[in-house]
Amino acid sequence: MDYHKSEQAVLSACLRDETNLSSAIALERLTDEDFSSQAHKAIFRLIGSRSELNEVDVSIELPEYASEAIELADRYGGGQVDRYVDQLVDSRNRRITERALMESFDLHREGKSAEEIAGGFNLRVARALSQGKGQVQAGKAAKEAFSEFLAIDAGDSSAITTSFPKLDRALAGGFTPGRLYCIGARPGVGKSAFAIHFCHEIAKRGYRVCYASLEMSASECAGRLLSRESGVARPRRAGDLLPAHRKKLESATRRMQGWPITFKDDNKATLDSFRAFLAQERAKGKVGLAVIDYLQLLSAPGFESRVQEVSHISRSLKQISMELQIPILALSQLNRQLESQGRRPMLSDLRDSGSIEQDCDTAFLLSVEKKIDPTRDKILCHVAKNRGGETDTFTHLTFEKSLGIFSTEARLHDDESPF
Repeated sequence: MDYHKSEQAVLSACLRDETNLSSAIALERLTDEDFSSQAHKAIFRLIGSRSELNEVDVSIELPEYASEAIELADRYGGGQVDRYVDQLVDSRNRRITERALMESFDLHREGKSAEEIAGGFNLRVARALSQGKGQVQAGKAAKEAFSEFLAIDAGDSSAITTSFPKLDRALAGGFTPGRLYCIGARPGVGKSAFAIHFCHEIAKRGYRVCYASLEMSASECAGRLLSRESGVARPRRAGDLLPAHRKKLESATRRMQGWPITFKDDNKATLDSFRAFLAQERAKGKVGLAVIDYLQLLSAPGFESRVQEVSHISRSLKQISMELQIPILALSQLNRQLESQGRRPMLSDLRDSGSIEQDCDTAFLLSVEKKIDPTRDKILCHVAKNRGGETDTFTHLTFEKSLGIFSTEARLHDDESPF
């Protein structure tokens, strides 16, 4: 493919198309870096700076490229410019891929793991392909926003439901690609179970889920899902499982074989390895939700203090969510002092860094409101931050600890009354 001729075709269309449609199409998808010669780069920059432009204007503004501009204008054959723009975009993507391959060879020579090399390659390509996407003409952005409004109103947005209607309303439909979510709670309240609840509901709908646990093994995480799906709690001692329980577990295990959930159980995971994990999974297709359990256990070497390290991690998680267009759910510990103060948690209680509350789009704070009985707690889910949506909304949930099930209504025994 002769990309130089494609450049000439694009520029000639921009100079001679009196409707300015060609210029609008080219400026939306290309930058001056997509052109090979200095003359073509300069002419394209000039096209972008003027509402109307022809070869005469170029000759006056860029006299050193006058002959080039006249030759380009003479080449114009009419018609749409889309095909030539596509070719230049393809050329750019090929260059991006070649650079990413060379950088991957460098990682190989440095002795990096295969996971880091593959993940680094996928992330570099995704990041590079997204360059220029932030430059969107206001009219087009308004149309996209209008379409999003209509989709939300029709219940057909890109958001993925949390399975809790009240939370979905607060989140404009559920988890949205490109956003960073945070669950904050003290140990034992149920933040891992809450995250696994979301993973369970999302995977059953066919969306790919990534779960990186720095506390539990993959089998432990899967065991929690198995209890939720089967309704059978993990046995505590020999003889706990009745024949009926075994049948339920066998049936649930068969159903789970097709679930698109991938676990990463690495208790020494770094930010780079988590990024590589998500990039690899994203390369396979759309990811409905990615979970990091939990944020304070993730490491990013090279910082003088833990506060700086956690701040870097939280900022990076937000960047990764936007680059890969994945909703990321980061679990976070809360400060220990909260337990002695007898109050509900606040955003400022997020442990190790104030940047977590700044970087996340939405923060859920969980607290135990009441212990119903030894196996069930009444949990308060407070949406303490929600960029672009409702804040200070509260959802009361019943947490059945042995099964890891959250529900909006308590499943009561016969002799109990609702709370």
